[in-house]
Amino acid sequence: MFRIFYAEKDATLYEYEPYGNVGLDEILEVGKRFDANGNVKKSRSLVQFDMAEVTAAIAKYGVDINQCKAVLQLYTTHAKNLPGDYTIEAKLVGQPWQNGTGFEATPTTDGVTWTQPAVSWSFNTSSGANWISGSQGVVINSSTLQVAGTGYGGSWIEEVTGTSSVFDLAIFNQNFFAQGGLNTVETGTMRPTDISIDVTQALQIWISGSNGHNIPNNGFLIKLSDTEEQDVATAGYIRYFSRETHTIYVPKLVLYWNNATFNNGTLPPVAESFSIYTEAKPTYKDTEVAKIRIFARDKYPRKSPTNLAPYETVKYLPESTFYSIVDAATDETIIPFDDIYTKISCDSTSNFIYLDMTGFMPERNYRLQLKVVDGFVEQYIDDLVYFKVTR
Repeated sequence: MFRIFYAEKDATLYEYEPYGNVGLDEILEVGKRFDANGNVKKSRSLVQFDMAEVTAAIAKYGVDINQCKAVLQLYTTHAKNLPGDYTIEAKLVGQPWQNGTGFEATPTTDGVTWTQPAVSWSFNTSSGANWISGSQGVVINSSTLQVAGTGYGGSWIEEVTGTSSVFDLAIFNQNFFAQGGLNTVETGTMRPTDISIDVTQALQIWISGSNGHNIPNNGFLIKLSDTEEQDVATAGYIRYFSRETHTIYVPKLVLYWNNATFNNGTLPPVAESFSIYTEAKPTYKDTEVAKIRIFARDKYPRKSPTNLAPYETVKYLPESTFYSIVDAATDETIIPFDDIYTKISCDSTSNFIYLDMTGFMPERNYRLQLKVVDGFVEQYIDDLVYFKVTR
């Protein structure tokens, strides 16, 4: 099963506009540009999601965050002068920040900028109003994590340095192992690409804490890798849709978990050739959680003394059957097939799936797809169900 969440706030930090806020611009930018003097100026983006929404969702379904998978998705508008290979990093922002009301064409000073977060911060005995520099050594809530950065262009969380890297059973504790989720990367090759980064461990840090210590959620800092940012010989950038876009390509976080159950009771398995129908409704409210039943029948059934109406006999699809959700107008995959998190369920009545419509864009039509895997044979049912989500 899955649940979609949309960005609570986002903004771009431009080095060439160090004191200007662009928190309401329709575009997020990551990369580098040359200024009028030939100097490289970096751009980074901040994206934050509401963890209260995430914790409410997992509480509703009775799942643990450690049983979930989370994927951060940003959609490309265009890119320019990218190298053949590049790496996008998603770091955990180290400080709170204010979204602001500026645009790229008309920056303001009421929100986050390259030079400051526009929100005061306080960790342990340290406090301030500017971006933290790594030399300050600010530790977060007495944990093994600290805030790093250069004092400009945002800050991020990393592990406290100076700990032993040699394993010794006599002094073993959980702090010996590296804290995952602090920096997640995705590589691109020869073309601009949408971001689809597994940020599961980041959510675990924000919701469950790190080594027993609470770590505040300040969102993600999206940037090129340090090596590529420091290369003064090249410049190029990618532009993504922001939460203010008037399209369907809003930055989103998709949370997956496996709630599939399979108990076919007395239902027989379907034959190699089969047909399918469902009890899906044509429209659903955007607050609805739907249970869509999927009925499978043999395409060429045979009568027998014990089955005089074979065309009415419901059978079950293999347990290795998966679903996907596609935007019907654009063919954009909203939820891709996944061998763990989009498995169909089964009970003694039929196969079925649950769909939480809360995160679907309203007033749009969607299409349900199935992938049926039986041994090495894979069958795709592409036009099974069309439905609309309304307000």
